Amino acid sequence: MVNFEKIYQQVALQVIQRCHGAIKITKHGKIIEVYDTKRHIWSNGLAGLIIKEECRNANLREWEFANVRGYVIKELLGKSEN
Repeated sequence: MVNFEKIYQQVALQVIQRCHGAIKITKHGKIIEVYDTKRHIWSNGLAGLIIKEECRNANLREWEFANVRGYVIKELLGKSEN
């Protein structure tokens, strides 16, 4: 049986690696801006698009995108505390 939490976490780490960690986030967990290395731009609304692309690459369903977004936020907030 597949452990979906591990899959979500791996996809979240792929999103962070794709942006090289260049994701601006508030301390309450709202993603403000993201730098996409494929498009070479900073954008406010690009976070959702990047998450969707990486989730589709991992063959996840649309209703699972929110879970991956939650793991991205957890990882970034965890790194900011360290």
